[in-house]
Amino acid sequence: MSRFKHAVNSAHTKPWVERVGKIVVNFSGLELESILWSLQLSERPDQIRKFAEIPFAARVKQLMSMVEDRNINPKWRKAALRTWNESLKLAIVRNQVAHNPIVFGWRTSAELGEPDFIGIPNLRGSKSKSADWSLSKGDADRCIDEIVDVVKRVGGLTLGMAMIPNGAFESAPGTSGPHRVRN
Repeated sequence: MSRFKHAVNSAHTKPWVERVGKIVVNFSGLELESILWSLQLSERPDQIRKFAEIPFAARVKQLMSMVEDRNINPKWRKAALRTWNESLKLAIVRNQVAHNPIVFGWRTSAELGEPDFIGIPNLRGSKSKSADWSLSKGDADRCIDEIVDVVKRVGGLTLGMAMIPNGAFESAPGTSGPHRVRN
């Protein structure tokens, strides 16, 4: 019935399966961090199921509100809010990749070798800016790197550091997380 050629378990899709998998699996680190942050900021560990059931964007907006409402170090607050805002932008790509069909595209008509990009038709008519997306190899690789970077930065922003008044923060040598700068 379909005019599409399905590339089911085809060898040429392996590099893309790895890329798509890394986007989804690495983003799960942000899912976990958002739940852990919500638990810590709410000081209600008994609410883990409640926080886990909230969709990612709504959970992040809720935890950002909790960060804004606390009387904490302003530099830490700014870093936390900036990093969580980045996670919301990355969630758009993850959602497009994870929740829509993926088609393979080549820049030449020969369709030989690894596809040059994936196309993501937005058949659900979601609120995204574009009806259809495409993701090149470079775009996918950059997205993976950005997700990994944000997961590391979010994990490095511990709430205990937020309580240090007027503290200055920078990345510790050899780590992605901030540490207190001694004056």
